Amino acid sequence: MPRWLYSFLGMAVVAPAIDLIWGSQQAPLAIFICTTLALIPLAALIGRATEDLEYYVGPIAGGLLNATFGNAPELIIGFFALNAGLLEVVKASLTGSIISNSLLVLGSSLALGGWRWGRQYFSARDAGQFSAMMLLAVAGLLIPTTGSLVIHNRDRLQSMSVAISVVLLVVYALYLLAHVFRLRSERRNPTRRSNTAKLPPLEQAEDGEEDLAVTGGLPAAPSTPPKLWITLAILLVATLGTAWNSELLVGTITPVTHLLGWSPIFVGLVIIPIVGNAAEHSSAIYIALRDRVDLSMAIAAGSSIQVATFVAPVLVIASVFLTHRLDLVFQPLELVILGVAVLLFSVVSLDGESSWLAGVQMVTVYLIACIVFFFIPG
Repeated sequence: MPRWLYSFLGMAVVAPAIDLIWGSQQAPLAIFICTTLALIPLAALIGRATEDLEYYVGPIAGGLLNATFGNAPELIIGFFALNAGLLEVVKASLTGSIISNSLLVLGSSLALGGWRWGRQYFSARDAGQFSAMMLLAVAGLLIPTTGSLVIHNRDRLQSMSVAISVVLLVVYALYLLAHVFRLRSERRNPTRRSNTAKLPPLEQAEDGEEDLAVTGGLPAAPSTPPKLWITLAILLVATLGTAWNSELLVGTITPVTHLLGWSPIFVGLVIIPIVGNAAEHSSAIYIALRDRVDLSMAIAAGSSIQVATFVAPVLVIASVFLTHRLDLVFQPLELVILGVAVLLFSVVSLDGESSWLAGVQMVTVYLIACIVFFFIPG
């Protein structure tokens, strides 16, 4: 992430100060703006700290940690929104995050990387595996919604959603396990790395860079990270800061949407995913500009898979112990755009080549979706 964005860290203190002095009802818009700006560098710090931990726990455990913390902001925001009863915002943020990663993050990476380098290459086999997982993830959201057409009892819908969530978590665990075996295999025989087959030697990934990318992480951590206690302290402070500002952000959604005439669904589908994915977005673009669009694709796909098979199931299961219950029944509009996003991802990754025009097309679909979301009645 660009270093100048870390200047927004001050907003992590400004927002609570405004809340203590005026309160969320008196200055909701100011708190909303400050918290959204603060969450961008806080999310980046969480990602950076988990990368640095790889130096101490090893690449495999580091990749698993990054997979767990990769979508921490979405998970934390979703928990507070769920606790506040903003179920539609929670669902919108889940689908919006997948749409944002699949169309905006990957599309802008392909557009800028292709503009600089012309045609870029990646492993069609690896991209096909990502496509299969994303299709499975969408099925986990689409099939329960279809089932709601014949299952009208809310308790049955909730039980169905919990059961499907358990299945998705098992698939996510197997997905991570498959990458652990792959990383071990590649370390025993580095020449078997598949996603560098079409790349010249100078363009192949540096050690550790691919390890995090395959699980949706950020670029590799520096060779000499901070001391362990400093890394853990940064992770703890960033997580607490994210939790505090997420709670404030959720508390301002209702008054801000009333003030601006927005729909809460628009906030969940567009604003929250952009904030939560800002660090990954900048990393994916940076890597694509280095002619490593394969890693950019892995970041975008990995984050989408995490949201659908880890964040969403965890929130559904957590809601069982809360007042407000979350199910996996989504709005048809969200699922249509989600399906288009995954379809575009699959089409772009068919032949192992990409161009700037493909990226522009994906971003265009995202902008069209945002326009529709914006005009949803508040």
